[in-house]
Amino acid sequence: MAGPNWPPSRFWQYWALAGMLVLTAAFWWGVEGYARFESGVGDAIADGLLRFSLLILTPALLIVWAAAAWFRRRIGEGGYWQFLGLVALIWAGAVAVARILIG
Repeated sequence: MAGPNWPPSRFWQYWALAGMLVLTAAFWWGVEGYARFESGVGDAIADGLLRFSLLILTPALLIVWAAAAWFRRRIGEGGYWQFLGLVALIWAGAVAVARILIG
C-alpha cells in the first residue's frame, strides 16, 4: 500500500519557513503597534498609517500566506512567491514608516 507523497514538495517546505517569518512578524507588529496605538500618536498621518497597517495590511499578509494552496493553483508557484513578497514588502514598508513617524 502506497502512502502519501513524503517528503512534501519544496513549495510546502518553503511555505512553512515563510510562515515562521510571517506569523512572527505579524504577532510582533500586532503587539507593538497596538501598544503604540494605545499610548496615543499625536500626528494624524502617523496615526492613520498605524491604523491602516494594523487593520488592513497585517490581516492581508496573513491571508496571502494562509491561502497558499488557492493562489498556487491560480497563479503558479513563482507567481505566489512574487505576490507574497510584494505584500510582505508593502507591509514592511508601512511598518517601518509608521515606526519612523511615531518615533
